[in-house]
Amino acid sequence: MNKTATNHQSGQIHTVQSFAASEPAFSEGGIRWTIFQFKDDLKAAGAIFYSGRKLMIDRDHFISFLKGNI
Repeated sequence: MNKTATNHQSGQIHTVQSFAASEPAFSEGGIRWTIFQFKDDLKAAGAIFYSGRKLMIDRDHFISFLKGNI
């Protein structure tokens, strides 16, 4: 029986701080700069959204956006 490897972080939702802590390749400042530069595009891609006033990041969509657009 074949088992496929699953990404344990798949579908995770983060704040800017928790995303930076869980992904060592991204600094908090770098994430904030990316959001500042591409806010509308990130929203359209489903990579960021707001829960009340709190900015949330969908990990998979955010990384997919970076791979395809920057």
